[in-house]
Amino acid sequence: MMSIYRPIDITGQPMPDELPIEDRPEVTWIPIERLVIDDRYQRPLLEANWEIIHKIARSFTWKRFSPVMVAPIESDLFALIDGQHRTHAAALVGHTAVPGAINHLDPAAQAAAFAGINGEMTRVHPIQVFKAALAAGEAWAVECQQVVAAAGCHLMTVQASSEKRQVRQVYAVSAIRQMVEAGHGKAVTLALTALSRSTFGSQFVEAWTNETLKPLIAAVIATPKVRLGTLIPFIDHLDLARINGDVARLRMQPGYSQRSQMALLTETLTAMLQRWHREGGIPS
Repeated sequence: MMSIYRPIDITGQPMPDELPIEDRPEVTWIPIERLVIDDRYQRPLLEANWEIIHKIARSFTWKRFSPVMVAPIESDLFALIDGQHRTHAAALVGHTAVPGAINHLDPAAQAAAFAGINGEMTRVHPIQVFKAALAAGEAWAVECQQVVAAAGCHLMTVQASSEKRQVRQVYAVSAIRQMVEAGHGKAVTLALTALSRSTFGSQFVEAWTNETLKPLIAAVIATPKVRLGTLIPFIDHLDLARINGDVARLRMQPGYSQRSQMALLTETLTAMLQRWHREGGIPS
């Protein structure tokens, strides 16, 4: 019978260069009424989140309930770092306490723990990871916020439906992070500044969708000598609806069907911007 089991064996595996020195968390049952949510880094409970909670509640069992992670705060309360959905589900089915691990962490360390758990282990929206990392003061998040803010725009920490979005709100967190970490922060600021000052960007929310921002910023990065005074009129002369239509038709041609709309749109805008910069010609 024992042959089907194997022990924890680390023989021959290298140890980390630096071993963390920290206290073990206390594992115990925690009254739900003593758990609170820190909205500086936690996810808001939107309709989709409540759907997840109700799904957990409908088939609730302790057999699939992993301990939550909490940190003690004032007034004998605990900040819930990980486990918001399953704790709400437990409360829905009548439970008054949940198993949890108590770690003594200040608010910044709590946010860092949330970002680490949810950014590295589970599927959490990049905006939530950014929000937690920003609250924790992580360098990449602070830099991304500064790059976007320098253009008079806001890198968002809360997701919003399309009808509630406004101009100069940037939701493309993953794209911004990738470009900033690649050393293109100045180009990102330039692109967002030009878009913000253009008629298109200042009046139309559609200008701020991921589908527009990603290829536009990529085109600016690929045209390093372009300046703000050149870029603003370029953006206002763009007919993105027509260009997207042209790209969609191009994808139907032999040799292009395997290319994504985003990739081809990026190449198209890059070629147009480089021509505009070189010749001063209106995009065709």
